[in-house]
Amino acid sequence: MRLFTVCLILLPLAVAACSGAETVKKDEMMPDPIAPAAGGGALIVEKGDVSGDGQPDVWGYYKEVPDPANPKILAKVLVKKEADLNFDGRKDILREFDGEGVLRREEVDLDFDGKLDEIVNYENGILKVKEVFRAGSSRPFIWRYFDEGKMNRLDRDDDGDGRADYCELWYAGEKLSKRGWDKDGNGECDYWENAD
Repeated sequence: MRLFTVCLILLPLAVAACSGAETVKKDEMMPDPIAPAAGGGALIVEKGDVSGDGQPDVWGYYKEVPDPANPKILAKVLVKKEADLNFDGRKDILREFDGEGVLRREEVDLDFDGKLDEIVNYENGILKVKEVFRAGSSRPFIWRYFDEGKMNRLDRDDDGDGRADYCELWYAGEKLSKRGWDKDGNGECDYWENAD
């Protein structure tokens, strides 16, 4: 009788585990397996220890939403991921995902100094704009714009006023076509030359 009761309790858990309700989109930065950690409310936090030192260096943040195929089943959707890439205890990359787990924004500390170096924006998971920061500055000085993942324009702020002073137009990210300068200081390039 006791074995029968235990089987009745475990059977629904086994069915739920095999139901395929977990629709998290894989990301190369998140290790497998991930050790679950306590979450608050609807947000689930999972931590990973890539370095093996007993301290987490990857954090995945998930929310539970009804599965479109079966609204009675909750699916986990990745909304944010953070990682300490050099294992110094500081988070070096933050990735934000849309409601379907597709990458939409990224903040990166490339030189591991604890300060933001790049913000990258995506549209439907495809690279659109990359903002690059000078060391010690709180605003970008280079903006790279992309079409279908290839750079088609670059703007640069040479005088540090937060507006573009120099611009480049590119053919499919491979060949520079034009260079431009902002001559009147309004942040728009108004003088253009063809690239040789």
